[in-house]
Amino acid sequence: MEISTFGVGRRLSECERILAERLFDREGRLFLLPIPSSRDNRYITSSHYTVEALCRELCPTDYLVGYGLPTALCDFADREGIFYYDTARNEDFLRANAVLTAHGTLGYILTELDRDIADMTFGIVGYGRIGSAMLRLLLFFGARTTVFTRRESLALELCELGVSSRLVGEGCNAEGIDILINTAPSRQLRDEDVPGETKIIDLASGNAFEPSDRLVRLPSVPERFYPVTAGKLYAEAILKGLWGEKI
Repeated sequence: MEISTFGVGRRLSECERILAERLFDREGRLFLLPIPSSRDNRYITSSHYTVEALCRELCPTDYLVGYGLPTALCDFADREGIFYYDTARNEDFLRANAVLTAHGTLGYILTELDRDIADMTFGIVGYGRIGSAMLRLLLFFGARTTVFTRRESLALELCELGVSSRLVGEGCNAEGIDILINTAPSRQLRDEDVPGETKIIDLASGNAFEPSDRLVRLPSVPERFYPVTAGKLYAEAILKGLWGEKI
């Protein structure tokens, strides 16, 4: 199978390598897009290709794979009968990627900060896949950890499990937190709600906090810290999504 890869990065190149090894004896073309596949729904990430130009390249015998495929691209594929697969809809992949993000974040904390993890108090903003994976790791290492959430039911559930939580809203702040880890793309805590001595590690793609000396942005942790493993996870999701195969 011929593989046309759009975008750059070691994760993508590792994914391409694995797919090339597994699909060498198959017919057709596979169009491999990066993670995320587009940031503005106009251009393919890390390339000069527009979504419109990519549509002109595709034909009914092709396969199209990516993460967060633009709606216009999916609509075109549906009209033309082109098989496509969006790994953003693969829950197993999303969970594995979240765990890898948590591992990388913990690695940063263990190696880049000047205090032991047991000597700090952590706060986690948001409790999705990454937030829950981050909590499990921090608790495993014995770190004092508080979850910030908008959901009262979750706060009660965590309380029953012995996990500290704070409800986001009026009067909520990060007082007493040494390291605040943000996993929520939307703003939940204001900058003024976070004491000046608190360090912020932002894992989300939005701009929940203003740039400052205390803010560390760690976007795309799997690509940044573990590109080989991240590439394998991506390839595995694609093979399973297209043909039900495992690496």
